[in-house]
Amino acid sequence: MRTLNLIFLFRLEFLILLLALFVMRPAHAEFAGRVLFSNGKVQIISADGRSQEVKKGDPIQESDTVATAKDASAQLRMQDGGLIAMRPDTQFKVESFKYDGKEDGSEHSFFALLKGGIRAITGMIGHEHKQNYRIAALSTTIGIRGTDHETWVVLPGSELAKTYAPGTYNKVNKGETTMTTSQGTINILPNEMGYSASDSQLPQLQPVNARLFTVAAAPTAGSGKQFASVRSSTVQDNTVLNSDIVQGNLLPGNPQLNPIKGKTSPTAPGQVF
Repeated sequence: MRTLNLIFLFRLEFLILLLALFVMRPAHAEFAGRVLFSNGKVQIISADGRSQEVKKGDPIQESDTVATAKDASAQLRMQDGGLIAMRPDTQFKVESFKYDGKEDGSEHSFFALLKGGIRAITGMIGHEHKQNYRIAALSTTIGIRGTDHETWVVLPGSELAKTYAPGTYNKVNKGETTMTTSQGTINILPNEMGYSASDSQLPQLQPVNARLFTVAAAPTAGSGKQFASVRSSTVQDNTVLNSDIVQGNLLPGNPQLNPIKGKTSPTAPGQVF
């Protein structure tokens, strides 16, 4: 009889343990994308603080933060076809992501650039419902109008802050972005750079900082749907680049990507855009 009671108690304790594990199990995280490739030390940090070094093909989930070391870079392909190129010493978080192959208004991609720099080419999310794509970046929120853009977050006290004023820098290569703080919103067009110092100040347009960004080369003339109009001039350090002063300049729909060069390894190609 005593043996039966012990078996019953053991089974009861086991069931209680299983129930506790079920209750404590985190909610299903939405699959957001994969690591296309990496160069150097790149880690994925989960919502519970666990970290692991990544390799090509590793999945990225909601709430994951991808971090590159000071001499590393990575490229992520999101589930909707979007691309994120991460610069060295960068932390990029997938705050919330949903995409099931259709644009019915439920799809969204909300990111946070915690520090460092990225280049982002948007995928399907944001084409129909542009408010469903945004990047929180220190003192501002970046929205899109179908775009290829680059963003840097310079944290106070960081190595970058020795050269650049702390804040968020956002430059558009193609399409259009917005920068929003509590004081209002500005629009940034191709070959323009927006800067936000703090949430208490309105973002402002500034000359493209050529030490942070690459000013687009002179556009190639063309016609058809694969081309998109851009500004007829570019301001760089208060100087207009003569090569861009042409009325009706056109930028190819697939602009040449600026590579980040690095050492080749089994999980890292020779360069990342």
